[in-house]
Amino acid sequence: MSEYYTFDCGCKFPIINKEQNSFPSILFNPTVDEINFECKRTWDMVGDGNTKGCFQLESRLGQMMAKKLKPENIEQLSALISIMRPGSLEAFRDGKSVSNHYIDKKNKQEGIDYFHPCLETILKSTYGEMIYQEQAMDITKVVAGFNLQEADMLRKAIGKKKPEEMAKVKQKFLEGAKKQKIVNEEQAEEIFGWIEKSQRYSFNKSHAVSYAINAFLSAYSKAHFPKIFFASYLRFAKDKIDPQQEIKELVRNAIEMDIDVCIPDFRNLNELFILKNKKIYFGLTDIKGVGGSVFNKITQLSENLDINNLSWLEMLTKILLNITSTASKALISAGAFDYFKKNRTEMLFEYELLCNLTQKELEQFCNLLVAKDSLKINLLRLLELGKVTKKRKDVLNNLINLIDNPPYSLIDKIEWLSDSENSLLGVSLTCSKLDTYDIEMTNHNCKTFKTSYQKDNIIIAGQISNINFVTTKKGKNPGQEMAFISIEDQTGLLDSVVFFPEQLSKYRNYLYNDNILIFVGSKSKSKDGLIVDKCFVPSS
Repeated sequence: MSEYYTFDCGCKFPIINKEQNSFPSILFNPTVDEINFECKRTWDMVGDGNTKGCFQLESRLGQMMAKKLKPENIEQLSALISIMRPGSLEAFRDGKSVSNHYIDKKNKQEGIDYFHPCLETILKSTYGEMIYQEQAMDITKVVAGFNLQEADMLRKAIGKKKPEEMAKVKQKFLEGAKKQKIVNEEQAEEIFGWIEKSQRYSFNKSHAVSYAINAFLSAYSKAHFPKIFFASYLRFAKDKIDPQQEIKELVRNAIEMDIDVCIPDFRNLNELFILKNKKIYFGLTDIKGVGGSVFNKITQLSENLDINNLSWLEMLTKILLNITSTASKALISAGAFDYFKKNRTEMLFEYELLCNLTQKELEQFCNLLVAKDSLKINLLRLLELGKVTKKRKDVLNNLINLIDNPPYSLIDKIEWLSDSENSLLGVSLTCSKLDTYDIEMTNHNCKTFKTSYQKDNIIIAGQISNINFVTTKKGKNPGQEMAFISIEDQTGLLDSVVFFPEQLSKYRNYLYNDNILIFVGSKSKSKDGLIVDKCFVPSS
């Protein structure tokens, strides 16, 4: 009899075996019939806007609208996917988009009006909004007595968005409505006018439902097996338009979900992202400057080596000096050799020193190498026991002198580490530029802000990652400029930090990308944004 692992939401999966740390290996390969489409864990995650990586919902817009709507079933998720489309967002009625009408009605912030009792059954599932082409078809059948073929003509006209075809259907609709006598002539005109407007935004429901099922399945996987989800999804980030931005967003999301994401570790010899010991590791080719051909070369060079027990100097001579300089420097700068417990700056320095040896000198250096000894001692050994010309002895002496008197500090600076990781990996994992500032006075970070019940006197530090200036249309200061900015730290991203016109006029000079600030303010009414009262540059 199979043993099952049961989640707090009630979903359960068969256990294949138990690992040594007692965490079970679970078989997750359910059919659609076996998926729990009422899973609270999944719907809560979607309602929190935690949909990065979820089909159709992964964009900033998808995350924002999922959080606003908080869908609770496939029907509502289908509608969400439909109203996220440009047509719905741009179709305004009474000063509000169709998308926002639907969201407000679902959240009981706006009354529901079906216009005529005969439309209630058709529009009830979408709170009185005409979201789907199929709803328009059903209306023509009820109001104008259209058969399926005639209703499908309407669907095609809507899909093609051709006014001349819609005009033909309209005439037939009005004639049919007159015969049916369910609505009067004026009501029939108004209903068809509504249908005509819907052609700009209505979506095919069969598509929407299939998209929603796939969206739910990806969210279901993320909610139950987030580590495997992120490790798998990160492997496909390279196919995106901006791979490093995609990696950054996925990694930030994973960290927010308490998943350890680690810099590459050369000993793993993994080409792409992997999940190991419950941690996600970058692959070697996920480092900018390390391509597939370099990885293949590394694999060949490593075939007969005990990678886990190589010394730093052995790694230098057997691997790094046999691949491209760009790849070697990228591997070091990205932290792939941090397990040697040496500063990355020092490793780069020693790599560049050995690059000054001739091929013959390097061969002798390798033959005379004593792995436990320092680079200096091994160079002295080469100088003493190797066959080196007098002219080259001067070069070697100069290299040895540089070891004793390096031309720059070999201590890693946080700014350089952060910039290197951002440049090579797309995200800084081991440190942050915030680490160089005094931010002890803060009472929140980006992650705790999202779950905190504190409303006022919120103090948070962050690095600006995006700025959007907009002109106000309503409120106390219509026509004035305000700003929405995104900030980030090592715990995640906060993408709704708001400067109203008065605050913007005071602090505008501080608002530019990558600047580090401390923000003081209160939570917005929606509780997902920070309304800034003041901000300042922390001391370093």
